[in-house]
Amino acid sequence: MWQRSSEHSSRRRIVVIVLLCSLFPSVNSFFISQPQQPVPLFATNSRQPDLSNVDPDQIRRRQLLVSLLTSASVSFTAQTSSATETPETILETNSLRQVIVPPLDDSHYKTYTLPNGLRVLLCSDPTSNEAAAAMDVHVGACSDPVQVPGLAHFNEHMLFLGTKPYPQEDSFESFLSSNGGSSNAFTDSLDTVYYFDLNADGDAKFAEALQRFGSFFSEPLFTEAATGRELNAIESENAKNLQQDSFRVFQLAKARANPVHPFSKFFTGNKATLLDGTLAQGINLRNELIQFYQKYYSANQMTLAVVGPQSLEQLQDMVEKAFSKIPNRDVPAPEESWRGIPPFPNDNTFNSSPIPAFRHIVEVVPVQDIRQVTISWPKLIDSPEDLMLGRLDKPNNYVAHLLGHEGPGSLLSYLKQKGWANSVASANEEELNDFESFDVVIGLTTQGLEQVDNVIGAVFSYIRMMREQPIPNYIFEEVLKIDEIQWRFTTKNGGAGYVQSLSTAMQKYPPELYVAGPRRLALSEYNVDPPLTGNPRSSFSSRAQLENTRSLVNDYLKSLTADNAIITVLSKAFEGKTDSKEKWYGTDYRVREIPSKTLDEWRNPTPAKKLKLAYPKPNVFIPTEDGLSVRIPRSKAEDSRSRSFEDRMVPIPPPRVIRDDGPNGRWKVYFREDDRFGKPKGYLIFQVMSKEVFSSPFKAALSNLFELCATDRLTEYAYDASLAGLTYDIKVLPRGVRLTFGGYNEKLVQFAAYVSRKLSKNVRDFLPKNDQEFERYKDQIMRMLVSFDVKQPYAHAAYYSTLALQPLHYQYDTNELREATRRLTLPDLVEYTNLLWKSGKGEALIQGNLIEPEALRIVDQITSVLPFQPISEADVPPRIRSLPLPTSKAGSLPPLLYVSEPNPSDENSCCNVLIQNMDASERDHVLIEMLGSIVREPFYNELRTKKQLGYIVSSGVRGLGDARSLTFIVQSSVATADTLTVEILNFLDKVEEDILQRISNADVAVYAKSLIDRKTERDKDLAVEVTRNWGEIASGRLQFDRLQKEAIALLSIEKADLVDFWRKLYASDTRRMLITQVVPKDGTASSKAPPRSTGFGTPSFSSDALILGIDDIEQFRRNQEQLVV
Repeated sequence: MWQRSSEHSSRRRIVVIVLLCSLFPSVNSFFISQPQQPVPLFATNSRQPDLSNVDPDQIRRRQLLVSLLTSASVSFTAQTSSATETPETILETNSLRQVIVPPLDDSHYKTYTLPNGLRVLLCSDPTSNEAAAAMDVHVGACSDPVQVPGLAHFNEHMLFLGTKPYPQEDSFESFLSSNGGSSNAFTDSLDTVYYFDLNADGDAKFAEALQRFGSFFSEPLFTEAATGRELNAIESENAKNLQQDSFRVFQLAKARANPVHPFSKFFTGNKATLLDGTLAQGINLRNELIQFYQKYYSANQMTLAVVGPQSLEQLQDMVEKAFSKIPNRDVPAPEESWRGIPPFPNDNTFNSSPIPAFRHIVEVVPVQDIRQVTISWPKLIDSPEDLMLGRLDKPNNYVAHLLGHEGPGSLLSYLKQKGWANSVASANEEELNDFESFDVVIGLTTQGLEQVDNVIGAVFSYIRMMREQPIPNYIFEEVLKIDEIQWRFTTKNGGAGYVQSLSTAMQKYPPELYVAGPRRLALSEYNVDPPLTGNPRSSFSSRAQLENTRSLVNDYLKSLTADNAIITVLSKAFEGKTDSKEKWYGTDYRVREIPSKTLDEWRNPTPAKKLKLAYPKPNVFIPTEDGLSVRIPRSKAEDSRSRSFEDRMVPIPPPRVIRDDGPNGRWKVYFREDDRFGKPKGYLIFQVMSKEVFSSPFKAALSNLFELCATDRLTEYAYDASLAGLTYDIKVLPRGVRLTFGGYNEKLVQFAAYVSRKLSKNVRDFLPKNDQEFERYKDQIMRMLVSFDVKQPYAHAAYYSTLALQPLHYQYDTNELREATRRLTLPDLVEYTNLLWKSGKGEALIQGNLIEPEALRIVDQITSVLPFQPISEADVPPRIRSLPLPTSKAGSLPPLLYVSEPNPSDENSCCNVLIQNMDASERDHVLIEMLGSIVREPFYNELRTKKQLGYIVSSGVRGLGDARSLTFIVQSSVATADTLTVEILNFLDKVEEDILQRISNADVAVYAKSLIDRKTERDKDLAVEVTRNWGEIASGRLQFDRLQKEAIALLSIEKADLVDFWRKLYASDTRRMLITQVVPKDGTASSKAPPRSTGFGTPSFSSDALILGIDDIEQFRRNQEQLVV
């Protein structure tokens, strides 16, 4: 969802809670897409550790540090002195030091410092239409004044709301929107990052975008009017967060810190802190904002990353003109102000701390039905030198690799065998200048919650093993090799995400490592002769380097003790048993002192051998050097040149059919050998289509259980494969079962055959062995389904509005799935698994670093382990088609769906307005996309910026089958759902007069060009092309040149076409619309509770307008399904 400001610490939210993954996309499979940009089926393996670095023993480390930091300090000292030189003088660091980039990244990089002290990284990629920039301002929420919590976050919001050269509040977003771009920002503990992207192969557009962006940091307005209004946005954002466990638990963690350390602060802010609090203290909020900006927003503490298709010289000229005005106040790093203040108590002497940190367990009642324990160890950082070493060497990565391993002998394997846990995750979490935290998060079973002390004891047993038994050399080598293989085949990046990561890395690493720093290991000797290059390494440079790494890991393990552990347990079982409430989020909790006996047991835990804990065996899935060869190397000359419009309009060669067993046969197989990306990777997708596997809520519930059991039982085998870049996925979909495999092709076929065999012929191997184990899996499914109730209201509105469009057997209501899951038994699951591969029609796509004979052999192998009987063409389930909404006359109330917010504690209302277009032509598809682009920013500006109805205000295009829908959604803590509906409809009523009639054909051409650029942008990765090809195959469209056809359709669109299309879509008597309202039970935005049913479908039902409750959706779908031919 497009939001101007993200919540401040996304990294913390990712790992602080291993939230139960929602089943809804896979179970109900509601489809939200932007057709021009398919989401890859093959995501980067989230289990793979984020590896980065290794380093020397204590004495040698210090010697290297002297060299390292002396080199870095020379650069920064020179940069500071350059501020006194003439404006034309620029210190260029790239002439002496090259930025280390991956071998496949042929973009051109340059790093330098402007006279005002702003550090800049430029990246020129002539092959892309996309341009982006990010500014990391090195000040975050830790620098909030004590008397004004949330000021840094509020300041971030305000910079978007007008500058001296561009005073109109929506000026920047309007400009970006018309050029296919967007912007965002987030406030973290130490940094605030602003970024944007747009389609900008035209120099003038990007130059103007940079000028506008640069004025944020030199001439913001902070107007009185905007300051007053934007407080409502902060309050709405906070209201949205109140029912999110990640924020709640994060704030509890802060309450366990030293209360005089800035980490303990409330970062987000709300009206109570920013308005009521300042008024009570006699503080002028606008003046406070300006003072904060003037104190901390200084060029010498900022880093700017810019990526674009222009040359380095052009980019540099743009940057100088746009950012040279930023004042250099020559301020020290903000963290200097709290240096020396202990972040956590080391002996429980901070009695004023709201919650004790160590030797206590905090038991928390979560919003979701989560059952987990988090063990967090704060590791103090003694000096800037140690901080730099940690960033370069990252010994925590090796510790996380072992504690989070999921293979035989792992901590997870032991806990699963005991029936105590479902998952284990470990990672480095918060990182400030003076401490970082390392977390182990364990998803518990009911038994595990009862045995939580023993679960924690097992963690300490594994840590004891790491301390007492030397970690084998091959583990260090494997971690390095896996990391280097990933680096070796990292393709060039672009867009907002890339510049955001670069600008942040620039705050942490020397210039050579702006790209490589966060992405590679063993970097401490990067500037030792011979210097490190972008070439991949297969091992440590020397035995000494490996041993130094081992020493660092051993040092790191010393901090992972029972006395240094901060422990938090989450469970609904604590409801009614707590005695405290957290100040900012109202989280119920209690504190339990850990008995001395338990602490002693953790200090001297059971030896690992007694628990059958062991180090991972060598990973057989890591590809060999021979296995990394590429059949068709990537053409660097081709990739590095700018593409003309004619080049863009040439479709990529489509996959071709290499096997067709006929309409009543077993397989139809598509194949394409990769000739574009030059990676030793392949992707295999097999779908066995059948009407039987998803034909009822009961079977859909069984499919959830099957997927969970299969994934869980294959974990020990597949985990090493996932570390080595091999992935698999099994999904039971409305049209059958899909198996997906991807990764380095040397061992891909072996891996795919084994998994397929296990899933079909050795089914009993992964089914639960007894009822107790079955109930453990069932409990996970039930908690996932129940978690739907505490999703955000906007998610509920989107879910129900999409459910209304789905054919009956393509998606089932959550309540149906819950009821069906409750009735499941182990014999039901056994019977269902025997049905899965009984019969069907196979479709497959094989694509990548493979040749046709190999592809045919792969199909033969898979056929031998998936011996389904072919079905007739008549028995193949139909492709998905969206149900048509009823027509309604312009000016009348469209069909209305009422939803009572299922979370009684959530006081936000929501309205979702959906306008449907059933035409499948390329022209209609691009017209609705263009309309979405044109109205997006005005909608946001009107309802969010001006009227302050809520923090979440969004619009966009959704696709289901061949239909496209334009959606408008607002979530609010201050307005009722009826009010939101009226405001959205008022906006829509004025779209033609206020927006479409005021734009020119030249404006339309700009929007059209933006969409054409986006559709014809070169794919960044093979997985994107594979996903798009599979989408055409699975949908039955087979329009592999669809993007080019849509681009051609855009060329002829004029203003009159948009006006006519809008009239047909919205202002006609045949418009198709659906309004979905979510009504909270309490709060300012609440209203009368809606009925679950209005009697729709019964003889007594009578209404001038079509009004539905959620219990009427099934009958509504049944009625509409009869209209689909």
